[in-house]
Amino acid sequence: MPVLTFNQLQEATGYQRLSDVERCLKDQGIRFFRGKGGIWTTIELVNAAGGLTPNAAAEEPYSPDLAA
Repeated sequence: MPVLTFNQLQEATGYQRLSDVERCLKDQGIRFFRGKGGIWTTIELVNAAGGLTPNAAAEEPYSPDLAA
């Protein structure tokens, strides 16, 4: 399960402060967790917030490793 770290979330959102990154994720409906290293989430939770849910027959969730 690919994890997005706080540093990656800062880069993705463009925000640096923890509270700003948290607000951005909340506003977009992305669930996140708090840990020693800051907040984190998973690609699956980002996909779920975007309405991309795996369909057993057809769809694959978005993965940045496959995009290009």
